[in-house]
Amino acid sequence: MSIISTQPASSQAFAGNSWTFRLAATLKRWSAVYLNWRLRQAAIAELAVLSDRELKDMGLTRGEIEGSVTNAPKCEHAFNR
Repeated sequence: MSIISTQPASSQAFAGNSWTFRLAATLKRWSAVYLNWRLRQAAIAELAVLSDRELKDMGLTRGEIEGSVTNAPKCEHAFNR
């Protein structure tokens, strides 16, 4: 008895390993996210050791360090309208 498949021959060869490709893709995404997080933490640590004057020269305050690294928009207060 023969088996009839609707998948092309090239995808039949990888059907058994599809979970390994998904696992590899997931691990790759996780490693990229982790590396990005570590780079942000290093940048925040570098800015945190600067003096207030050095931060002011760059247009930052201590409260804006994390937001500037993560590209978060500055928080505008309702009082400044």
